[in-house]
Amino acid sequence: MTRNDPTSADDSSDTDSTRSRRAFLGGASALGAVALAGCTGGGDDTGSETTATETMTEMMTTTAEETTTDETTTEAPTDPDVPVLNYALTLEHLENAFYREGLNEFADDELMGADALSSFGEEVRMDVPAYLQTVGDHEAAHVEAITATVEELGGDPVPEGEYDFGYETPSEFLATAKALENTGVAAYAGAAPKVVSNDVLAAAAGIHSVEARHASFLNFVNSDSPYPNAVDEAKSVEKVLEIAGQFVTSEVDPSVYETNPPEERATPDRKADDDTSDVDVLNYALTLEHLENAFYREGMEEFSDDELMGADALSSFADDVRMKVPGHLQTVGDHEAAHVDALAATVEKLGGTPVEEAEYDFGYETPSEFLGVAKALENTGVAAYKGAAPTVSNDEVFSAAIGIHSVEARHASFLNELNLSSPFPKAVDEPKTMAEVKEIAGQFIVQQ
Repeated sequence: MTRNDPTSADDSSDTDSTRSRRAFLGGASALGAVALAGCTGGGDDTGSETTATETMTEMMTTTAEETTTDETTTEAPTDPDVPVLNYALTLEHLENAFYREGLNEFADDELMGADALSSFGEEVRMDVPAYLQTVGDHEAAHVEAITATVEELGGDPVPEGEYDFGYETPSEFLATAKALENTGVAAYAGAAPKVVSNDVLAAAAGIHSVEARHASFLNFVNSDSPYPNAVDEAKSVEKVLEIAGQFVTSEVDPSVYETNPPEERATPDRKADDDTSDVDVLNYALTLEHLENAFYREGMEEFSDDELMGADALSSFADDVRMKVPGHLQTVGDHEAAHVDALAATVEKLGGTPVEEAEYDFGYETPSEFLGVAKALENTGVAAYKGAAPTVSNDEVFSAAIGIHSVEARHASFLNELNLSSPFPKAVDEPKTMAEVKEIAGQFIVQQ
């Protein structure tokens, strides 16, 4: 029985038969005024540099052209998103250098033999080096894409610095990777509300969720929950630079990250008047969360822990992985239930009427089919939140939605691995429109 190679360009393609399957398992802020604090939980890989660069720079072409001054202007003004992009670029430089140096430092055998992985079976350990290389490739792609975008916008990209990551063993390398990836998730969440251009925002959201997929994987190999909270927290620029500063040995000029005061900044594109209100977007998200909540609630009632652990899809996985499946699926379900409660309460606070849960037919008959549908739903959720984020005007709602977006990506990473697909198939996650997502969800709705 074979599985997909982490660097395969097609989820359906087979790999060399000597490559075994393995599993990837593991295991809030407020939404509007609704607290989620305490809601904690116990492929294809086309993520090439071309993918990320094309995604960001092509999306940014229009914006860059719009900010260019006429022929009589001697100096073009700096685009308001350049400081935010340089902040992201600083972090991507850090991560890129980290993986580049670490993967040169340690051989595949050393990584597979890391003490941190001693409790995992061979199926997990043997694929760690390839996945780490893919993560490193993603970070390099992010550096190229953000650098090109800053230049398109008339800014000066911050250069790579000098670093001392402090690790001496493969296990220490894995622990530092975990810290960096989770910090990256929090950094993008904190910076996203400051972005003016929807083009920049859409691309940044796609990188944000990929960072969350990376973090989910690194949490897992460090024996922590892939998705510790129902909503990922955001960190301020100051806090993130404090964390990053532990590894930076060269001079850093924080002034390059400074944006104008809120009253002097351009109005974000997402605040533009359109036909889609925040209540509309929240009810759209609530429709998906109702779907996912019902899916896990019904599935966990349908199948016992033993049935889930014995699923055919998990037949080649080691006991140490399979025994964690029921608990981690239950945590995902708990997160979806928390999202439903928070979204419904927020819709009411904004004067709207929350959509009701529908009746569904998910079509699965076996535990393996249940796992397959779960993968499809979680990845659709990632694309849905990314597509809708630029239409949310309320800053509190937007910030919390971004926090849910990355948690959905953590879930998707987990379910991808469980279904023998890459946890992070692309360097930048792609969006889906409301119409596309509703068409997918409609396959499971039998009565609205």
